[in-house]
Amino acid sequence: MKPATAIRSQVAVYLEESRDIGLSLLMVLPLLLAYEIALLLLAPPVRNAADLAVSGLMARLPPELFAWLRRGLMLLLLALAIVLARRRAPSVARARWILLESLAFALLLGPLVGFLLGGFGLSMRAQAEAADAPAWLPFLLSVGAGLWEELVFRLALLGGVALLLVRGLKLPAPGAATVAIAVSSLAFALYHHLGAHGEPLDAARFAYRALAGTILGVIFVTRGLAVVVYMHVFYDVLCDLRALHG
Repeated sequence: MKPATAIRSQVAVYLEESRDIGLSLLMVLPLLLAYEIALLLLAPPVRNAADLAVSGLMARLPPELFAWLRRGLMLLLLALAIVLARRRAPSVARARWILLESLAFALLLGPLVGFLLGGFGLSMRAQAEAADAPAWLPFLLSVGAGLWEELVFRLALLGGVALLLVRGLKLPAPGAATVAIAVSSLAFALYHHLGAHGEPLDAARFAYRALAGTILGVIFVTRGLAVVVYMHVFYDVLCDLRALHG
């Protein structure tokens, strides 16, 4: 096999394996676990809105049941990740390339969307701008945004709508994905303007969020959950670092 052909073959294998949901969950779970531990230890004064929305729904349950459900969810995701990963047998060594790919996307996303629509950040940070806010708070919010916004809007909403359209309405997969990306992107944009901490609703901000959501949706569909989660986290952290030294 010629070197160029071998490289193309390796790239093709990487692109297929890195989209595997089992490998994605195995990569995302440690970040989710670290975030949950940080919330317990640091008790931040504010949290990401998507995280709060999920927690708020579950918090209506009795405290003991809520705690067991949260632990059960973590165990369920871990078991699902192991089962799916063993079925497809992806190489965990791919993880470093997924992280590098996610970082590359994050570095490209800011200049692209910022140039087009004014450079607002992907996650809502107005909560963290108080003078007495701890220095680590924006970075914790960035991790929460990358995790929970992708789990809610891409994995659950986009994936759920696409599955419903394909299985229920028998739409072709490309058409279902297009509709699902549009629905999740509009929901993603609108959610940033809702609630007590929502940003002011104006056309430029909403258009930015919708465009960012569309890009994230396309990356989720074409590159998988792990890539889009870490890309979102890296992008927000880079924004935090720029604000810190700006």
